[in-house]
Amino acid sequence: MVEMMNSSGQILHGSQDGVEILCYKGDIRHTLCVALDRYLQTLMDKKDLKGFVVDLTQAESVDSTNLGILARLARVMQKEGLPKVTLISDQPDINELLEAVGFDRVFDIVETREGALAKLSEIPVTTSGDVKTTQLLLEAHRALMALNEANRVQFQDVVKAFETALED
Repeated sequence: MVEMMNSSGQILHGSQDGVEILCYKGDIRHTLCVALDRYLQTLMDKKDLKGFVVDLTQAESVDSTNLGILARLARVMQKEGLPKVTLISDQPDINELLEAVGFDRVFDIVETREGALAKLSEIPVTTSGDVKTTQLLLEAHRALMALNEANRVQFQDVVKAFETALED
């Protein structure tokens, strides 16, 4: 179990009965995305994965890059025939954001969790080069665009900017 932290936010991880758990705390920004993405890649290789829960009850905000990573996770879970990822959020601002990007269609969103969370620990913070980070930002925003037409319009300029940056 692992905890990923920067100066304003952190992501905790745990596992319980084959269900993976992430707990977001504070201001979740793109500075956490490389470590989160690497960690999720290792989890998706597990053969006994039964589900995924992301607890957002302690998050103050979640940026579009991290929303995109969650969208990619939802798509992988669906492709593997696994249950929808459950998002736990009792915060009106975050719930409004989740609905605005179409997460209510691809995630199970609930306001409270059942029972106590497993013991949570930290994801080791990792960094990568600018190209790898830019590629991850691009992929995350493409995943958001794929959810619906409104997201496609909203994020198309961001995606073009990342594509241009990678071409240079």
